[in-house]
Amino acid sequence: MRTDRRTLLALLIFAASPAARADDTVTYPYPCVEHLHRVAPRVDAHVVTIDLACSGVEVFSTRPRMRAMTVSRFARESDAQIAINANFFESSACGLVVGERTTWRDTYFDRCRSSYAFGPTVYGTRAQLFDSLDRTRINPFPWAWNAVTGWPTLLREGAVVFEPEEPLGMYRYHPRTALGTTHGGTHLVIAVIDGRRAGLPGMSSLEMVPLLEEFAVSDAVNLDGGGSSALYIAREGGIVNRPSDGVERPVSNHLGIRIFPAAGP
Repeated sequence: MRTDRRTLLALLIFAASPAARADDTVTYPYPCVEHLHRVAPRVDAHVVTIDLACSGVEVFSTRPRMRAMTVSRFARESDAQIAINANFFESSACGLVVGERTTWRDTYFDRCRSSYAFGPTVYGTRAQLFDSLDRTRINPFPWAWNAVTGWPTLLREGAVVFEPEEPLGMYRYHPRTALGTTHGGTHLVIAVIDGRRAGLPGMSSLEMVPLLEEFAVSDAVNLDGGGSSALYIAREGGIVNRPSDGVERPVSNHLGIRIFPAAGP
């Protein structure tokens, strides 16, 4: 089974090579931020790259009192210039959530263990992917002011990860949200993929890998997707993708980025 998956991944990487035709639009809505919108046959993808070495960039997550909002409402009420949906959820979030130094106490574990921690440093923002198994309600890092969690892990130190318990839904076509970092955590990469409309099915988790690798991502995790996938960029009009429900869905928690006026290396 593993050999078959790797063969499929190799084919997907070949299909995503520069020879593949695509219409890419690149904008720079804020200092230290690049937004690529790619439209190609069966693909409608947004990729946002954020330089974490910029001193005016702050990455944060949802406080408990701000849960169950749409992405755009969360962004407006928390003064975020950029925001996405984060953890899978039912009555609460699945897996660890730390929102502006507050750890959620009512999260649950359903294999959601691939967590990203974020915290301020003297040079910018630190980001680290880690396994939060048995720490669903415990922040393991004193420096981490914020954390979100997904599943499964897509990339780890540049290697493709195949988790034996991945649900079949990961190999089917759906709208997707993924979060990654480049080697050394220098850049944060957000990918939001539209789907569930005519001629546009979305992506499988395997198809996310070559897309993320194109942006030099070495570590990455799959976040909640489907009708929850939403990307907000304030200077580009708010929600820039097309959520598959036709309207935004309230989600349990979010990841936001604040860009301060003095942002720069």
